[in-house]
Amino acid sequence: MSDRFTRLEREVMAAMAHDLRHVAPDLAGQFEESLPGTRRNTGSGLFSEIIVSSRRPLSAERATGVFGTVHAMVGDLPDPVAFQVELRQGRLLALHGDAYGQDTRDIDFERVPFEQVFTLNDQGESIAFDPAALMRPSPLLALHQHDDHDPARPDEFILVNRGPLQRLQEDRPPALALDRPAGGAVPEADPEAINSLLIGIWVIAGVVALLVVVFARTSFFLVVIGAAWLGAMLRKPMVKAALARAAKGMGRYEARPSGS
Repeated sequence: MSDRFTRLEREVMAAMAHDLRHVAPDLAGQFEESLPGTRRNTGSGLFSEIIVSSRRPLSAERATGVFGTVHAMVGDLPDPVAFQVELRQGRLLALHGDAYGQDTRDIDFERVPFEQVFTLNDQGESIAFDPAALMRPSPLLALHQHDDHDPARPDEFILVNRGPLQRLQEDRPPALALDRPAGGAVPEADPEAINSLLIGIWVIAGVVALLVVVFARTSFFLVVIGAAWLGAMLRKPMVKAALARAAKGMGRYEARPSGS
């Protein structure tokens, strides 16, 4: 609460806000935003004026009168001092302290030590005011207190991301693997047949590129990139092996003169 008030006023008003939580629910808020006014030592207690802004909206509870059962042992007084707040239509006006006839003229209520702040219940029994004990635990703590934890998994599977490029490089076509001789050597084939295949591939690629540029109006830059990609593909060992096998197959069906 506001440090403009004395420690005794702050502690007593904290207990008062809890004591009158059903009578004046916004009492703590009013005191937090208020200013101290006139303070008097009545000779048998104290009076502290509390100025609340008139522009502050009040709660629906509009009690009028003097309320509270807060007590405290103040200074060297043998008996406790009783404290009450004065409300008018729910608005906080002042804090009253009654020492039950004990002489308080020599007490400086702004600096006097005090202890044992307590309230009284309906049976007149004293209840020590402990802000820490009254504070409710955070509901977030309950979220961590449960017994339904997932059991430990005996086997953890590692997921491997295999993209299209990895699959293309790692998954070899069965036909290529079966036709490849032991040791990984590329099948021998007629160089002229391989050159013929390459020329045919480039001719087909050129025709496709021309059609794409003319009819699809594709950028010439993309065509150049495609040609570079095709050239890189034709230089790969796997593609060379495939061309060699294709050229070898072409040699099987090549028409040759009789008697040769």
